[in-house]
Amino acid sequence: MPTNVTLPTHVGQGLVGSEQFTFLADVIPQLVWITDNQGFHTYFNQRWTDFTGFVLADSVGPDMWNNLLHPDDRDRAREVWGRSLATGNDYSIEYRFKAKDGSFRWFLGQALPRRGANGEIIAWFGTCTDIQEQHQMREQLEAAYSDLEAKVMFRTLDLEREVRELREAAGR
Repeated sequence: MPTNVTLPTHVGQGLVGSEQFTFLADVIPQLVWITDNQGFHTYFNQRWTDFTGFVLADSVGPDMWNNLLHPDDRDRAREVWGRSLATGNDYSIEYRFKAKDGSFRWFLGQALPRRGANGEIIAWFGTCTDIQEQHQMREQLEAAYSDLEAKVMFRTLDLEREVRELREAAGR
C-alpha cells in the first residue's frame, strides 16, 4: 500500500481486503475518495495524489477539497455536498478541479453513502471522473448549433427579402 494512503477501518472488512481495495482504487481511471459520515476525507487514491500533487495528510480538512475547485464552482459544490450530507441522498455534480500544474479540468463527482445495519450513514464512497473532453465537445456542439441557428435565421431573412422583391417585381 502506498505510504500516503491510510485506509479507514471500515475499508478492508468483508470480501475485499485493504490491499485489493487499494489496488482496485489505484488502477481505475478515477480519483477515488472516502469520507466519514460527516464528510471528513479519510482516503484518496494514488490518482488523486498524481493529479493534485497532494497526499492524504495535505488533503484533509473542511475546506481543502473545495479550495482545489475552480472559484466559480465552489459555492455550488459546497451546497450540493452539504445537501447530500444532510439528506443522505446520492451526490452528483460537475465541477473543475485544479491540477498540480495549476490548470483546471472538468470532473463528474459522484458518491454514495454506505449505511450501517440501522440505516445510519457510516461513510461516503466517491469518485471523480475526468470529463474534460466530453465537456469540450459539448461546448463545441453548442457553439456549432448556435452558429447554425444564426445561419438559418439569416438565410431565412434573405429568402423572405427575395420573395418580397419578386412579388413587388411581379406587381403583387
